[in-house]
Amino acid sequence: MKVFMILLLLVGSALAGTDQGVRDEFNGEAVDFFMGKDKIAAKLEMTPSPNCLEGDMEMSEDQKKVYNMMQEVTSKNRAEVLQLASTAFRLWPDKTLVYKFDSSLSNGMKAKFEEAVNLYREMTCINFVEAQDGYTGDIPPLKVKGNGKGCYSTVGGPGGNLNLQEDRCDHLGVCLHEIGHALGVYHEQSRSDRVNHVTIVEENIMAGYASDFKMVDRELIAPYDLQSIMHYASDAFSKDGRSQTIVPHELSEVDKMGLQWRLSRLDIYKFNLMYDCYDGCPEDLKDKCQHGGLPSKQCTCVCLEEYKGAYCEIFNGETACSAEFNATSGVIQSPGYPDRYPSNTECVYAIECPVGMTVHLDFKDFDIEGWGCFFDIFETKIGDIFDEIYPDEYCDDELKGVTKDSKTNLALMKFKSDSMYNYKGFDIEYRCE
Repeated sequence: MKVFMILLLLVGSALAGTDQGVRDEFNGEAVDFFMGKDKIAAKLEMTPSPNCLEGDMEMSEDQKKVYNMMQEVTSKNRAEVLQLASTAFRLWPDKTLVYKFDSSLSNGMKAKFEEAVNLYREMTCINFVEAQDGYTGDIPPLKVKGNGKGCYSTVGGPGGNLNLQEDRCDHLGVCLHEIGHALGVYHEQSRSDRVNHVTIVEENIMAGYASDFKMVDRELIAPYDLQSIMHYASDAFSKDGRSQTIVPHELSEVDKMGLQWRLSRLDIYKFNLMYDCYDGCPEDLKDKCQHGGLPSKQCTCVCLEEYKGAYCEIFNGETACSAEFNATSGVIQSPGYPDRYPSNTECVYAIECPVGMTVHLDFKDFDIEGWGCFFDIFETKIGDIFDEIYPDEYCDDELKGVTKDSKTNLALMKFKSDSMYNYKGFDIEYRCE
């Protein structure tokens, strides 16, 4: 990887000032890999494992029966089916998931699993306890093994199996996803309210797998999350590996579904709700969280990176070019505009309109180094702010002459440049509407 990076930088030096399209074409899959956009975790999970539903959910025969009922639920039997589901797919007792490593699991895979466990420990109140040799506790452990085919897990606990096949499942996102199943969570795209967020393209689904795209009715405790660790990518179970089977209504979300770099803030919120992690917190904690913040297990708020403070009340723009904008209209320009922007720059911008209004952005000029947005990059977060984790990314002249509108009264933007080639930058007019 280091050798490839050196070659990439050398080619970048040689091509500086040449046609931008040539540079973008050169990068392709290499840029996706280095920027974590290749969605490896989702592709590994989407490879069907034997005897698993939706690719990676291992269930007992009794669970399969209830699962099928959840897919065919009616208004008359819904209450009964949900009650059966709560019995068939149980949460771990005492907020504690006990796991035991099988001898078939390599040390490297154990380390990756533990890395994922530590993220859950940090962000939720769920206890994770390794059952060492001689374990005599009352909670049957989850068997974490590596001798099965594929990446999969049972759904809920206690007990069960989680399989991480060697040389196939060695990815943090895979471990986070499969632990999510073990904790009792299904796939996000199977929710009953998905019709408000995505469209399933049945003609593009691999033969024999259409049933894995049925909606599964269950209690919904958090908003739909396209960026969830439990959401598959747009080409899940595609018949040719390329065609889209899951198309988001907001097309800018296509590249964010299935990234699985980390737990989203809504993932954290959902797991904490499931396991009663907010017991003892003020009932109005969620209302106290500002700027898209969501409750944390410490009874404070999990913030977007653009904000900090117990309730996300403080703007987190620490560089000289960063700024908050509270006026109902204004202009934002890159440092030095219309001259070239400086190297090693990072600017954070937050536009906050009055409640009930949205932010209209008019990109009068936009000229940023291309290269697939690998070196210099302009990011926006203008969607439903609660589920914003991965920003929209732009470079080259992509936004020149373009207008964009936020979904809420908040629009967040970030600009970063590296130590080399500098361009004219951007000139943006905004107004609250």
